[in-house]
This record gives sequence, C-alpha cells and structure tokens, in this order.
Amino acid sequence: MNRQPPPNCQPPAQYWVRLALSVASVALIASCAVPPQKPAGPTAEEIVKQQRVERAQIHLNDGLKKYDGGNNDEAIKDFLLALDTGQLVLADQLKARKHIAFIHCLSGREANCKEEFEKIIAIDAKFDLSPAEAGHPTWGPIFRLARTEIELRRAGRALPIPTIKPLSSGEKLMLEAMKSYDDADYNKAIKGFQDALKEPLADGDRVNAHKFIAFSYCLTNRMTQCRTEFEAVLKIDAKFDLTPAEAGHPSWGPSFRAVKAKQKPVPPKKQ
Repeated sequence: MNRQPPPNCQPPAQYWVRLALSVASVALIASCAVPPQKPAGPTAEEIVKQQRVERAQIHLNDGLKKYDGGNNDEAIKDFLLALDTGQLVLADQLKARKHIAFIHCLSGREANCKEEFEKIIAIDAKFDLSPAEAGHPTWGPIFRLARTEIELRRAGRALPIPTIKPLSSGEKLMLEAMKSYDDADYNKAIKGFQDALKEPLADGDRVNAHKFIAFSYCLTNRMTQCRTEFEAVLKIDAKFDLTPAEAGHPSWGPSFRAVKAKQKPVPPKKQ
C-alpha cells in the first residue's frame, strides 16, 4: 500500500538548507558582478580653491622670511598678496597685518601703522601684542593709541586732542638705533644706542638702550660685553626682568640669568 504524506506535511530540513545556500550563492554572484565605485576626485572648483590657499600660505611665509631678513619693502608686498587671496585663516590674517603695521612704523609711516592696527582690532576686538612686541618703542605706543581711540569711539566718548611733543635728540637716536636692530645691523644698533645714552633720557629709555645693546652683543657672540650691559640695566632698575618671551631666548637668556643670580638682594624700603 503506497502511503502519501499528508498535505500539510512540512518539507524536510535539508530542503531549507539547500534553499538558503542557493540564495546566498545568487547574492554573492550579484555582488561580484557590480564593480566597486571609485571615490569621486575633487572638482575643478575645489582644486582652484586649494591652489589659492597654498598660494596665500606661500606669500605669507615668504613675507615673514623677508621681514626677518630686513627686506621690509618686499615683505610688505608678499603680505598684501597673501591677504588679497582671501584664503588666510583669521590667525594668519592678523599675523600679516601686524607685520605690515610693524614695517610702516619702522619706516616712519605712523599714520599707516596706526591704520593697520585699527584694521586688526576691527577684525578681532580681543587682539593684543605679545609683551615683547608691546614694549617696542616704535610701534608699541601707536598700537596703544589705536586701541584707546577705538574704545573711546565705542563708548561714545570724545577723543583726546592729540598733543605732538617733539622728540628729543636722545629719543631720535633711540628710534634710529631700534631700526638698525630690527634690520639685524647689530653693530650699527650698538653704536646708535651708545650715542643715545650720551643724551638726556628717561630711565625707561636708558634701560631699553642697555638691554638692546646687550641683545646685540649676545647675538654677535660677545658674551662678556652682553653681561656687562645687563649689569648696567640692573644698576638703573634693580627689579628689572626680561619678559617671558625674551627670557626664553637661547642667546641672551642664560647671560641675563647669570647676571641676575649674582645681583645683591634689593633692601626693602624703609617704612
């Protein structure tokens, strides 16, 4: 007697295994048949933008190198070219404009120098010079004037009437010596500061003169003279210290610390 399975009988387990393997094989074949998609390359617009970014950075770096080498006229051209690309990040924009201001100040173009500082503060209201930069006798006062005038305008207060005080002969010599120092002409700077010290100067200017003479001697490997100038600084101002940026300089930093270590303690003021 031939027995048939009941109509509701489920297929055996082997059937489902074979079916699953068949489906997996079809899926694998289908996936292999479709070639992997290559990632799309940059668009023409993206390539042009990247080239502008790279060009801006090249001009900025070239400008900084020329500034450090004392080639200020060429440096300012590179800074302007970098800014004209419109591709500098904020920090680099401020760096370029700051150095443009420095160059204008060093070239006696105080109005242009002040204008650049005003542009910087308009871009970043919290911008400030480093302690070493702020103490520079040429651009430091102009930066402070620019900031003060902007703050007064924002507060709706009247600007002070500028009083132009003519520079003394000693102050003129200080500015000329400072330009020589910034141009890395250290022998000329030493001579200029020494000439300035022969003229009447405020104690602050005398300290700066001896300090930059010391820097110039250290930068030209005349360490004994460098330490002698630091001793002269401390005779004028026993509490004098270098700014953090200056103190970390590998040339004059150790010389100053050696002189400072030998300094006799300053007696307290009598009450």
